[in-house]
Formats: sequence, C-alpha cells, structure tokens
Amino acid sequence: MERNQGLCFFMAAVVAVALLPAPTMAGHLELRNEIEGVAVRKAKLSLRCWSNEDDLGWDVLKPMESRVLKFTTMNMWPFQKTEFRCQFRSGFGTTSQEVMTVFSVRSGFREECGFLGNECTWVAKRDGFYLRKAIKDKDDMKTFVDILKSKWVWKW
Repeated sequence: MERNQGLCFFMAAVVAVALLPAPTMAGHLELRNEIEGVAVRKAKLSLRCWSNEDDLGWDVLKPMESRVLKFTTMNMWPFQKTEFRCQFRSGFGTTSQEVMTVFSVRSGFREECGFLGNECTWVAKRDGFYLRKAIKDKDDMKTFVDILKSKWVWKW
C-alpha cells in the first residue's frame, strides 16, 4: 500500500510539472529614436523606464539612437508580473498617456509585439510613438510594421 501511494505521488508530481508553463523566459525591449527632419535639440527623446523591480531613471536618446533592455521574465501563474512602463518626452510633446506599458508578460500584450512575442520594439517618430510589430511575409520571412500607438500631445 505504501509503495502505491509513493508511485501515485510521483506520477502526480510529474504531471503537475509537465502542465506548468515555463517559469522564466528572456525578454527583449528596444526603444528607438527615429525623429528626423528637425533640429537635433527638438528631435531628442527623453525617457524614463521602470519595472516592478528596477527604476532605470531618465535617459536621452539622440536621433537614430536606441536602447536595448534584456531581462528575465517571470511568467508562471500566479507570479506573472514582469512589466516595463515608461514616460516619453520629445520636442513635439509627450505621449497621450502619461505612462505607457512597453512590455508585459500578459500574453495578449506580447501578441501585439508580433510573432516573436518576447521582443518588443517601440519607435519615436516625428508624428508620434509607434509599436514596431514583427510579422511574417508571404515567403515566411520576418518583416516589420509600425503601428501608431500615441500622437505627441502638449500637456501643461
């Protein structure tokens, strides 16, 4: 009887582990400044980003510069918590939302980034702030589409 209980416990543990999602994955967040056609001073992008664990502080990206953040995500229920939020300011104003979520482990959010899922790229352009979505073209090659997420607005 004791042997059967041990075997049942072992089998239950194997099934439980097999059904759990991967606890951690690699995350990749890129923030790009592609504002062009204006004076450099006006084209600079100021940004401040933070996650649940870290505040990365304020940074400035000149035109055609980018910052890449690589991190480990926690994606195991009930601990789905990795999320990066940022504030953005340019010579054209700020994003319409004061704080934008630029990466989240929520599966619906990651799907917005494209088929790569854990790679999100955000791009500042002269007319607004874009999410660069990775898609597959008709030949199954990776390509990108920029989706406007926020026009620049003035807030007082």
